[in-house]
Amino acid sequence: MSRHKKPKSKFRIIVEYALFALMFHILRALPLKWGYRFSAWLMRMFFRLEKTHSVRSVQHILHSGIVASEPEAVDLARRAYVESGKLIVEVAKSDLLFRQEEFIADAPESTLDYVLGSRNPDRFDGLIMVTAHFGNWEIAGGALSSFMGRRITSLMRHFSNPLIGKLILSHRAAPLVTLADKRRGVRPLLKALNDREIATVLIDQHAAGREGVVCEFFGHPARVHMTPALLHLKTGAPIMPEVTTRLPGEKFRFAMTAGELIRYTPTGDKARDVYAVTQMCISALEELIRRHPEQWLWAPRHWVDLNRGQDAEYANWTPPYPRPRTTASSRT
Repeated sequence: MSRHKKPKSKFRIIVEYALFALMFHILRALPLKWGYRFSAWLMRMFFRLEKTHSVRSVQHILHSGIVASEPEAVDLARRAYVESGKLIVEVAKSDLLFRQEEFIADAPESTLDYVLGSRNPDRFDGLIMVTAHFGNWEIAGGALSSFMGRRITSLMRHFSNPLIGKLILSHRAAPLVTLADKRRGVRPLLKALNDREIATVLIDQHAAGREGVVCEFFGHPARVHMTPALLHLKTGAPIMPEVTTRLPGEKFRFAMTAGELIRYTPTGDKARDVYAVTQMCISALEELIRRHPEQWLWAPRHWVDLNRGQDAEYANWTPPYPRPRTTASSRT
């Protein structure tokens, strides 16, 4: 039986909004470096006091095998909290600080060649960007659309508090980004690709019901969104795995860190093809996350064999097909 969250009362929505708006405008008024320092203090305190998500973050870090001991996991979780606090500051100041020159491209030459060829219609067949809740994912679409000079359609989940959502969206510096509510399905993304534009999807968090397929992620089963695979198999547009990495220092500077383009030749077995492309996507993102794991959100329940009440069901899970290569050659 599916479970639906009870809608928030109007009173709760207003109270949440009032508190968030106060914090939002304080951070917006502060210089960036002081906003970072204030948020770091706040997130360290939150890490100590709010145990549900901090304990879960440590569990997930240990589950991933990315560190060898619990003290290392606690340290990484604490640093991840501080990095997530920086995102809140950046969202508040995004439209004030956004400049294309503050972004650098960090990608293989073959990926850059395709992206830079986006202004030539004969060299560009659209692009599917898969990304993660990493660094400043909120600005990824705006940065890429500005860099490529092409419109991006991004699939998003509606805000549980519409007033907070309206405030955040009103301060986004992304004139070429169209946000499509995920409840509308993939039609907006298909239209973007048919127009040789860019479609982007966050795929690193648990996909409910029929939205996902179980793949290997950090060595464990996770239900991953299969939308990019369906789009790729239908349109042939290549997939670019990307994360927006926050650069060191107290400046509004980022790297658009991308992997090799993913291209896949269908076998005719749809279930196998969807699994293969989805696994290639999440494997590529895992590789990018491993470079700076402190910039990824560890608290969400990513895996189906931990903290989801399905541990026994997936204890002996094995991939249904041989693991595909991270990237595949161009279509023949």
